[in-house]
Amino acid sequence: MEGPTPVSALIHAATMVTAGVFLLSRCSPLFEYAPNALFVVTLVGSMTAFFAATTGLLQNDLKRVIAYSTCSQLGYMMFACGVSNYSVGMFHLANHAFFKALLFLGAGSVIHAVADEQDMRRMGGLRRVVPFTFSVIFIGSLALMGFPFLTGFYSKDVILEVTFGTYTSVGHFAYCLGTFAAFFTAFYSIRLLYLTFLSEPNGFRSVLIGAQDSPVRIALPLFILTFPSIFVGYLIRDFFIGFGTSF
Repeated sequence: MEGPTPVSALIHAATMVTAGVFLLSRCSPLFEYAPNALFVVTLVGSMTAFFAATTGLLQNDLKRVIAYSTCSQLGYMMFACGVSNYSVGMFHLANHAFFKALLFLGAGSVIHAVADEQDMRRMGGLRRVVPFTFSVIFIGSLALMGFPFLTGFYSKDVILEVTFGTYTSVGHFAYCLGTFAAFFTAFYSIRLLYLTFLSEPNGFRSVLIGAQDSPVRIALPLFILTFPSIFVGYLIRDFFIGFGTSF
């Protein structure tokens, strides 16, 4: 589903593609009576997380890398629900919405700066040209990787913990694929940062000379989303997965 970047941020981060996870959580009483269905959900979710992460490694389109990472994170949410930890899956859904919206809007800011170019191989050296956009994408990428004490860490770590803690063969299978997917997520996030911002400039000279940071209308939403991408996982963890929570 290709679309303008604000549409991508809304669809891929918060609303449409995550509807299946919400539906799974709402139907949890039915699934608890169907252990074979939960087995399939865990299996498909873990394989999706791994497959999408490996696909993201080989993409050169800036937005496609982020889109495949969304697919991978959906796999995490699914297999969390598959091992009967629906609140953990919903916790990751809520956390993921913030940093993924930040990444998509940041990608839009980069594309806007380099005359609508989306191929990362034709960028490079943009950290000096668009420092604000670089900083917000850097924060969003760290949160996506599950860097300690950022938003993504609180839910990704718990998903892997509860999956391993089921002590079933499918749980350990999902744990292994989830761990590999987390490694690949870190790899393609660093690759995105390197090719776009840190490598030697590789685009057209006229485009790179004319590139500049986004105006206030684009920068303000990025600035606002930076704070929940850092703090919201810590702030809402007790509401979703704390002891005695009614969620």
